[in-house]
Amino acid sequence: MDIRALDRRAVEVTGGIIDRLTDEQLDLASPCSEWTVRGVIEHMVGNNHGMLAKLTGQAPPAEVSPAADPRANFRKTAEAFLAAFASDEAQEASFELLGVERTGAVAQSVHFADVLVHAWDIASAAGIDLRYDEDLAEAAVKVVSRFPEELWGPGGAFAARLPVAEDASAQDRLLALTGRAPVASAA
Repeated sequence: MDIRALDRRAVEVTGGIIDRLTDEQLDLASPCSEWTVRGVIEHMVGNNHGMLAKLTGQAPPAEVSPAADPRANFRKTAEAFLAAFASDEAQEASFELLGVERTGAVAQSVHFADVLVHAWDIASAAGIDLRYDEDLAEAAVKVVSRFPEELWGPGGAFAARLPVAEDASAQDRLLALTGRAPVASAA
């Protein structure tokens, strides 16, 4: 599993959803209870900034600002992130994540899963049908399944895991694993 290729695909899926949004859809409530669609995008932009700073010491691209269009900010910071993590050296670099030293590859796997799941959040809020490629969703399930237990439930990064049928698709398993009700996606 080449995390760089998977992450690029997740960024493309998410960017494709974000690019379809109207200005009005940016202010819709998202499945992430504390965020609007704009807030979800700003969260991903903030993650891109933070991870870039940890890896490279780079500031965000000069054209990125809080007042700018969040759609453009996502594309610019995601591309900067992917470029910074493209080398083997970046994949092997020591990277602090949740207070523990990890490799850049592990940090990028977290980015991959976060960006992919948030694509569903945004699509769901905007009424856009989103179906992940099975291999992409399966890879994200593997990544998220390795996250520490304290990330789920009250005070965690995710809502409590939801039950899901054993024969569910990888997408539905990913959504349930991250506390999202798969039936809530647009059909």
